Amino acid sequence: MKPSLLLAFSTLTTLTTSLAISKRHQRAWPEAIRAYYTAAYTALSQFPPNTLNTLTSSTCNVASPSMPTIPDLPPVTPGLQLYHVAIGRGTQNYTCNPSDPSAIPVAAGANATLYNTTCMSCLAPSALAKIPASALLIPTPKGDSQLFPAQAFVSGQHYFTGSAPTFNLHTATHNYGIQFASVLAKVPVPEKMQTGQMGQDGSKPVPWLKLAAANSLPSREQEVLDSDSSPVKEVFRVNTAGGSPPKTCDGMGKTFEVEYAAEYWFWG
Repeated sequence: MKPSLLLAFSTLTTLTTSLAISKRHQRAWPEAIRAYYTAAYTALSQFPPNTLNTLTSSTCNVASPSMPTIPDLPPVTPGLQLYHVAIGRGTQNYTCNPSDPSAIPVAAGANATLYNTTCMSCLAPSALAKIPASALLIPTPKGDSQLFPAQAFVSGQHYFTGSAPTFNLHTATHNYGIQFASVLAKVPVPEKMQTGQMGQDGSKPVPWLKLAAANSLPSREQEVLDSDSSPVKEVFRVNTAGGSPPKTCDGMGKTFEVEYAAEYWFWG
């Protein structure tokens, strides 16, 4: 966990520097990004000067964060501890039957880059909550670039291996392991919570999820897991923004993507 925290510490140090931006420039930003910086400044200004430049593992207590929840989403299994928190920014993928415009789009996985926000979940949860909506207003960063406005560093990739959601937290600079998962619970976002969480294309936020480590895997994936496993037992996708498909395939191609962002909380 400590390498993850060290990376997150530099994220918040960078963030405090970026907060010193004139009101004139802030007025040019979209509302979601202004809201994020307001929340971040409010949260971080409560700390004494230079605190964020001298963070230690005891300062950033990963036992303290409170993960967002909604009715009907099962809680974290008792006994598990927070391992990592990340913002996922990418696309939800779908397929359509071109010959049937009235058909409902079918989910076909997702691709997203995961950005380390572990320490922010401890020190500035109100700012963290603003990131998914604001992240949708900017292009997906390329390569290992930081995620504006959070200035967060890449902690891994989210994709699908066959039908298994995969969280690969192994990069050139760190290795938090890889985990193949399965969905345990899927809960639509209540209507009253969708305000401000729509994509630029009008897409509604995708459901919140509880996922667990897959119990049965093909031999190839099992070999990967055996050699590079993560201690993660459960993953929650919460505070989603965008990503839902249109109601029908009318006007859509055989395959298409919808941009989204979300918080991912890893427990092990």
